Amino acid sequence: MYKVKKILFTVILFLLLISFTTFVSATNITSTNEDITTGDMVTVFELVDRTSCTIDLGTIGRFEKKVANFDATERSITIELNLTNIAEKQEDVIQPSELFLVIDNSNSMVENNVESGITRKQAVLDSARELVNNLYSEYPDLQVGVVSFSSTDGSEGTLADANLEQSLTTDQSAVETALSNIEAQSGIRTNIEAGLTIAQNNFSSEDNNKILVLLSDGVPNNDIHGNFSTYSGEVAQNTKAKLEEIDANGIYIIGSMIGLNGTAIEPSTQRTYQSLAEEIFGTNENPTVGQFFYIPDSEIESTIKDVIYDTLVPSTETKLRNVVIKDYFPQEIVDNFNFEYVASPNIGNVSTEIDRSDNSITWTIEVLNEGEVASLQYKLILKDDFDIEIVDKILPTNENIDITYNDGEHVSSDDSPSVRVKIETPPSKEENNVINNVEINTPINNTPDNTIAKDPIPQTGINNFITIAIIIVSAIAAITYTVYIIKYKNK
Repeated sequence: MYKVKKILFTVILFLLLISFTTFVSATNITSTNEDITTGDMVTVFELVDRTSCTIDLGTIGRFEKKVANFDATERSITIELNLTNIAEKQEDVIQPSELFLVIDNSNSMVENNVESGITRKQAVLDSARELVNNLYSEYPDLQVGVVSFSSTDGSEGTLADANLEQSLTTDQSAVETALSNIEAQSGIRTNIEAGLTIAQNNFSSEDNNKILVLLSDGVPNNDIHGNFSTYSGEVAQNTKAKLEEIDANGIYIIGSMIGLNGTAIEPSTQRTYQSLAEEIFGTNENPTVGQFFYIPDSEIESTIKDVIYDTLVPSTETKLRNVVIKDYFPQEIVDNFNFEYVASPNIGNVSTEIDRSDNSITWTIEVLNEGEVASLQYKLILKDDFDIEIVDKILPTNENIDITYNDGEHVSSDDSPSVRVKIETPPSKEENNVINNVEINTPINNTPDNTIAKDPIPQTGINNFITIAIIIVSAIAAITYTVYIIKYKNK
């Protein structure tokens, strides 16, 4: 009997030891998992709307305000401002430094009237005067000279067939006076080579853009080599050679043949005047040099003051000038955020800080050329002592963008990125286990961690009651079995 009791005592003691060890182990794991957070509140900074502000400045500029960076941990948003000149430079425009007007002064210029009743010569001079005035408005430092040509009794076929009316000058009134003082000549023939040569000889030696504007109503029948009163032949060859020589010397020629009758026949050659002219100057589509226009009297004004002008001056403004960009901030942004520049503008100047009189910064750009991009960045950082009243409000980072440019043009927009400040209670330890301790103030739009388990991972000792019950049942079964074995052996 003593032996039976000893065996039972040993079995029970062993089972109790296992039960105690398992219970202690289960209790320790549960305690770790049930650690409770303090419940302190946290500030959450959100980017609610990433909207970009885009404004067109006519057809030559585009402004954009956009989010360059958002940092929820730092509680900051970085804004980038860009102004782009989207215009393309007009490569076919020749901006002149020196210009000579070479004007026909032969009898035919005063013997023919235009539709308005004035002479062809007067129509040409009036249009030339307007051209010069417009060019001076665009290029105040432009130098302009005037040459007239016809034929001179006793000196035909020489340089005396042309006259320097005005040497190159920036004096606009002097040029206007020279045009008004071109007196009618008795010359009945046309020495274009003489006029071209006088102008060529009076350009400067400077390396700049030189323009020669030829205005005539007749095919040349004189040259400066003693040939006169003849069409085609040497006169035509010498005149064409002079055009090519001037062009080779870097002087751009723009010519107009006025009132030419395309069907009229020149008696000595039995060719049309149109054909004789094209032998020297080429056609509209394929000129010998530069540009050449065959025009009726009705197109004198439009050709000289518009077509020729457009060749020398850009037809549209391709630069952004005197740009003033005002960026206005809402009062709540000014009061609750610190402002700092991330990058100074690469072009222009900007105010050093927000002007509290109107809550704005001002960015000025004197000139933005074709294809250039002006940029700057600034950052708004939420203050630690922000006003609790802004919590849960959607806050536009800007109130308005206002832009003036090109001395009077104006555009604006109130489109703006927006942010929100929230205050939240952090999740408990159990909630953190579920989301694997993902920080609550992680920047928005982050991709979720796909390594996070959807359900808690089972651990040893999770249910203490079940464990103890199993141990007790096992102990009873073991004791019963032991007693049975002993009794069986004692029989």
